[in-house]
Amino acid sequence: MMRSLIVGSLAGGASAVLVLTAASGPLGIMLGYLAPLPLFLAGLTHGLPAAVIAGGVGTLISGLNGLLSGGIFLVTFAAPAALVVRQALLARPATEASADAEVHDGLEWYPAGHLVVWLVGWALGLFALALLLTADREGGMTGMLQPLLEHFLAAMPQNEAARQGGDVAAMAKSLATLMPAVFGFSWLVMMTINGTLAQGLARMLKQTRRPTPRYRALVLPRPLAFALAAAIVAGFVLPGDAGFIGATAAAILAFPYFLQGLAVVHGMAAKAAVPGLVLAAFYAALVVAGALVGVLVVILGFIEEWAGFRRRFAGAGASREND
Repeated sequence: MMRSLIVGSLAGGASAVLVLTAASGPLGIMLGYLAPLPLFLAGLTHGLPAAVIAGGVGTLISGLNGLLSGGIFLVTFAAPAALVVRQALLARPATEASADAEVHDGLEWYPAGHLVVWLVGWALGLFALALLLTADREGGMTGMLQPLLEHFLAAMPQNEAARQGGDVAAMAKSLATLMPAVFGFSWLVMMTINGTLAQGLARMLKQTRRPTPRYRALVLPRPLAFALAAAIVAGFVLPGDAGFIGATAAAILAFPYFLQGLAVVHGMAAKAAVPGLVLAAFYAALVVAGALVGVLVVILGFIEEWAGFRRRFAGAGASREND
């Protein structure tokens, strides 16, 4: 327990410092992006108590800047990291494990696809909390974001023509409806990258408490696909705030299928003559045309639910997990 206390305290302090550096400029933003990494690393190497201690210490240090800062750290970093660590370290005897389960040394480990679902559920919860906290504002969440974005856009020199044409308000209104979806998706990317990095570091240090998941064999619970389809329909069909909520939920629910689409791409690239070159070209296209390629990857991941491309191209054993 003493070792968990020491490791957790150091990790929590490091995470809080990384958050504070985010306001110091471009380099600080890059370092701030790694804020969840110490939390995940503490938990994946020393167990759930270390993750909880790290989250608590990070929350207390962040709270020195005010209760709001501490609360934001708690709900965006500390609590979800501890939750994912808890689930990731779950295992049971593999007496009735399916052929595609994560089995190592006679234990069936909690599947990586379900870990992603927990993160998605947390992101939806954060969105719901934001809706609740802004419900008393005129126009709700978008009404609160619009004047902030309008002020930001008006201050940009390249928007002089837009200011003269009166288009800044329209641009701000459009961006205000997109920002929650962008924030939700970006948060999921950040947490996933940091969790994956933490597992890699734990393995490199030979202190990992669970085997590294087979990322290329990632599969998702089937009900998630129906939830995504329902959210997309709601976003297109429902008017006003209901449509906004549906569209934002759809963007968040699309994230697991983005990962599954990446798994399909990696599985297909493994069959190419030069897999590294194929993947380099793909990720270059993703960087250059991020939104377009990202949507195509999500569609590929969604179709994979029924098409089973990885079974055909890579034989990666990616049939459905037992729910």
